[in-house]
Amino acid sequence: MSIAKVIRVLLVEDDPGDAHLVKLTLGKTQSGHFNVIWVQSLKEAQCCLDVSTFDVMLLDLSLPDSEGLETVHRAKAMAVNIPIVILSGTDDTDFALTALEAGAIDYMVKGDFGYDGLARVIRYALMRTEMEARNNLLIAALEAAANSIIITDKYANITWVNSAFTRLTGYGIREVAGSNPNEIIKSGLQSEAVYEDMWTELRAGKHWRGELINKRKNGTLYHEELSIAPVKNREGETTHYVGIQEDISVRKELEAQLKKLASTDPLTGLFNRRVFLEQLENEREKVVRLDNYSVVLLMLDLDFFKRINDTYGHATGDEVLKAFAKIARNNSRAIDIPARLGGEEFAILLAGADRNDAFSMAERLREQVAELCINHQAGPVKITVSIGAACVFLNDSNGEDVMHRADAALYEAKAGGRNQTVWFDG
Repeated sequence: MSIAKVIRVLLVEDDPGDAHLVKLTLGKTQSGHFNVIWVQSLKEAQCCLDVSTFDVMLLDLSLPDSEGLETVHRAKAMAVNIPIVILSGTDDTDFALTALEAGAIDYMVKGDFGYDGLARVIRYALMRTEMEARNNLLIAALEAAANSIIITDKYANITWVNSAFTRLTGYGIREVAGSNPNEIIKSGLQSEAVYEDMWTELRAGKHWRGELINKRKNGTLYHEELSIAPVKNREGETTHYVGIQEDISVRKELEAQLKKLASTDPLTGLFNRRVFLEQLENEREKVVRLDNYSVVLLMLDLDFFKRINDTYGHATGDEVLKAFAKIARNNSRAIDIPARLGGEEFAILLAGADRNDAFSMAERLREQVAELCINHQAGPVKITVSIGAACVFLNDSNGEDVMHRADAALYEAKAGGRNQTVWFDG
């Protein structure tokens, strides 16, 4: 605040002598310019406040129309945004604290102003009021933020959260104050390495940003992008941490949907041809790299599928494809790659499987398909599947080599009457 500014003071004092002393003291100060308006009651003070603006109120607690703490309460109601400095005739510390709790910003004993003391108190009151207004503005801005904001002490114990945090997690400030966020919202789905990396950066005084999966009060999970910055004092010591959480659950869900669309067949939900070929190449490289590692490829083709489409319609054909895909999925292990390569052509990549295991799986799948029956108004729809099987060899130059062998076995299965599994032995 500039010292050239004229500070308007509303002095509420019923004793003319004390009022004169105040005006005399402020008139002599060399550190500011004060314009003092003197009234002798709260009623007169209200009249002044109705027609003029003031920077500060100097208030005696013993007035003709008010006494004691009631005076502070009434004055605070009248001068909502004006700092109030109490002027008292006694040096009573306990009462001074009570007056401050009631809304006064400072307390002085009459006749004990000292050199420039009263002017300093007024300036301090104005600076403190400006700081409080600025802090209130910052808090309002933080409360209005769309992202969740957490402030912790240096031990990561929560000291403040905004409304967005409550909306995101379901926890209010009273529930989380003094607690570590990990005790409240940690889902357990994140590896400890993530938290170790985070604290390594923060303890080094650096900013950390990353993605976490956390848990709401009601137990549901959410994805967040978390940014944490250390707050340091003048000595460079970290005193607090400020964390900003952005809920990215919708974005993550959209990313998962896009990834699924890019990697799966939309009708059957099986992997598509692109993903299958990528995984086939990965497994071929493992066969070359790892001793005693074997991979089997099954090529599958629904028998007379065109006849089903022509006889029962494409909608029924789609139901047949989905029913077959379900059987293929249920007979595959978690590490296997069942895929639809196109039309009625499917493939299953059996990672780490030997010839006997693969043949047993293929026969089990073939038998279940033969038992499948799709209801249709024109009568039940039955299907069978032909399967060609081949191993990935060490000398295969790429995935196409094993696919050619499995295709040859599949052709032999169809030529031999269909609804059978044939192993490539050529």
